[in-house]
Amino acid sequence: MFRQAAATLGCAALLCACSSTAAPTLPRSPADVLSALRGPRPAAGSPIKHVIVVIQENRTVDNLFNGFPGADTVAHGLTHTGKTIALQSEGLEWQYDPSHTHGNLKLEYDGGKMDGFDEDPCDADPLNLAGGPCHPPKNFAYSFVPPSETTWYWLLAGQYGFAGKGYGFSDHTFSSRQVPSFPGHLYLIAGQSLAADDPFGAGESGLTAIWGCDAPPGARVNEFGKKYSDPLVVGRPCYDFKTIGDLMDAKGITWKYYTGAIGTDDGSVSAYDAIKHIRDGSDWKKNVVTPMTGIFADLSNGTLPAVSFVTPPFPATDHGATLSAGGPAWVMSLYVALTENPSLYGSTAMFVTWDDSGGWYDHVAPPKDSFGPLGFRVPLIAISPYARQKVSHNVHSFGSILHYIEDNWNLGTLGQQDAHSDDLADMFNYKQTPIPPLANWGHFDRAQFEKRYPPHYWYEAARDTRPIDTDQ
Repeated sequence: MFRQAAATLGCAALLCACSSTAAPTLPRSPADVLSALRGPRPAAGSPIKHVIVVIQENRTVDNLFNGFPGADTVAHGLTHTGKTIALQSEGLEWQYDPSHTHGNLKLEYDGGKMDGFDEDPCDADPLNLAGGPCHPPKNFAYSFVPPSETTWYWLLAGQYGFAGKGYGFSDHTFSSRQVPSFPGHLYLIAGQSLAADDPFGAGESGLTAIWGCDAPPGARVNEFGKKYSDPLVVGRPCYDFKTIGDLMDAKGITWKYYTGAIGTDDGSVSAYDAIKHIRDGSDWKKNVVTPMTGIFADLSNGTLPAVSFVTPPFPATDHGATLSAGGPAWVMSLYVALTENPSLYGSTAMFVTWDDSGGWYDHVAPPKDSFGPLGFRVPLIAISPYARQKVSHNVHSFGSILHYIEDNWNLGTLGQQDAHSDDLADMFNYKQTPIPPLANWGHFDRAQFEKRYPPHYWYEAARDTRPIDTDQ
């Protein structure tokens, strides 16, 4: 139903579009100038007045950026028996979804050997109309997405045959822990998560698509102990720890979290629904925006807040078993809208990352901190006129994104993973000649793009009611 061929526009459509070498266009009107000057003042020396964090779903570096020039990827993987097997090419729309519960991610990790992916079961197969367990091909988690489907991601990350174009890419960004979506999103707003898995129990929230404080009364979640190796305990998926939103509120920094409505598949990863003082406070109506397509109006009108978090519509998540390849088009539509407002483009850092590994193969064992090992590698693209056009091999985490935001507005720290993560300084150079937008709008303009993927397309896609992630 939602099998979108995002990559079919692909490289050919942007070939002429990527020939411009001019500096970023000046603001088009006095209103644009005023829009660029409004808002909170960043730290001294920073030209970044806006940060956008785009949160996609469930992919590793070996899976989504396999063969990316300069990146650490492999063509073969190891099984738990020591066998070497070739990674197979499978599209984003492939019907199978590897399990990515905390327990099965630990199985894949295998004490750091990264060889348990052949033992990972299948979590979903929507084409198995008879129901019951899915039966994927053997070693199905040893897969990569063909570059023909990820052209736009590769372009934004700085490759695909256009030397000197695009922005920056990190091949050693690690998800915060070996966890699925619900706790992954909590780490991205708070640098911590008591939850180790998605909720379960009476009124099971994976089926109702409600994971936070609005979850059914019987919903429960497995939680971490004091160490990674401790037995999990059981709690309710509603918390009250401090988030990056609280730090911004304290300093008068504007922010929004663009997501789906509670009770829909897209709203199931609405992280602030799991933070009680946000869910029950004024920030919920002021800063949590539904649907997520509301960001297009703010980009167009110059009303974007200082910091934005954006979750995708279901067909654009990149999640396994969505039967859709809409993710690259969704991210590119956000990028196109950003560049169409030159005053915003010239003062924005846009990060694109993926909330967890999704159970797909990756060969790099994550580093450890005082709690235990981090999660598996996930891609990170840094898009800004001031991004370094290179592949960063430095170790980053979700805490690094929070640290960058904290440093840019002198917010202080949450004292969690942000406090012992770097601030992505190696991915930016504020003194360089600003990078112009990828496209020359005379050849490939927003009207052409939105003719295929108009804003209402994403709004209608967001109304799909299938659950986005049912890992238990």
